[in-house]
Parts: sequence; C-alpha cells; structure tokens
Amino acid sequence: MIPFGQDENIKIDKCHAMLLTGLVKAQKPTTILEMGVGGGRSLDGILEGLEYNQQSYDYTLVDNFLDFQYEIPHELTEQYGNKIKIVKSDEKDYVLNCDKKFDFIMSDADHYHTQEWFEHVYDNLLNDGGILVYHDVNVFDDNAFKNLLEILDKCKEQKKSHMLFNKSSLPDEQCKRGLLVIFKN
Repeated sequence: MIPFGQDENIKIDKCHAMLLTGLVKAQKPTTILEMGVGGGRSLDGILEGLEYNQQSYDYTLVDNFLDFQYEIPHELTEQYGNKIKIVKSDEKDYVLNCDKKFDFIMSDADHYHTQEWFEHVYDNLLNDGGILVYHDVNVFDDNAFKNLLEILDKCKEQKKSHMLFNKSSLPDEQCKRGLLVIFKN
C-alpha cells in the first residue's frame, strides 16, 4: 500500500486542484463537504482557498478509506485533523443520512454508484448558490466509470448550470479525466 499523499494515480490532477482553489476563493463557502480523499490534492486545494478567504469554515471529509485498507491514514489525521472533521463512512450511507446542507461539495468517492444519488445531493445537501463538483466524469477509456456521465446527462436534461473541464494540453496533465462543476442558481 502506498502511503497517504504519495499515490499520483488516485490524486486529482494539479490543474483541477487549482480550479478548486479558485472556485473556493471566489465563492467564499463556509460549509464544505468532500467525499473521497484520494491522495489529498483536492483537500489541499480547497484548504488553500479557505485559508485565503480568512473566514471561519466547517469542513467535513467523508471516506470509507478503501484505498487505505479501510483505515484512516495517520498522516491524514496528523496533518489535517485540526482543520477538518473526518467521517469514516461509505458515501451512500453518509449522503442518505445527512441532515446538513453545504455551500461547496466535492465528490470523488464512490465512482460506481454516485450518479444514483446525484439528485438527492443536489436537492437536499447543496445550498442555493452552492457549487457541486464531481471528479473522473470523463474516465472511460476502458469503460471505467462511464456511469458518471449520467450526472452530466442529467445536468443537460434538467438545464442545471454546469461546465465539464476535460481538456489536457500538456503530456503530464490528467485533465481528460474530467471535472464536472455544477452551480445551484
């Protein structure tokens, strides 16, 4: 098992992490939900934006920690434990039992089923004026996660404001994996 923060294959790409930072800096969210920590790059990007804003915030990170044999990495609690609330849970269980709303939601957890509760998240967990982000929406070279395109299709059908960022211009970028940003107007 690769230690937390060192596996580039499970990290969001640098370009999309910078986009998350910019969205947080511009939107000024105070309640944040991140589902799936991966390698922590999105967490770092969101925290960078929050620290720039210099306002109090409530940040909840939810993960079942499958990538870490279902154990919360000690590096995660040591580095971020005083900045965020860490919840060990499957995405579906958390989402369907959550009684809180958020200004900013980053979803990069259950790549096989998250589209099934997308509308519940949008309608019940996302505040008006909020931003909802899904990573890996465009990863289907081998049909992996093609189901996540259902979220994009629903946004188009329901005329939800959104943008899919999925273009790479440099050889080492992974932007083609896709970052779907949805706005609740």
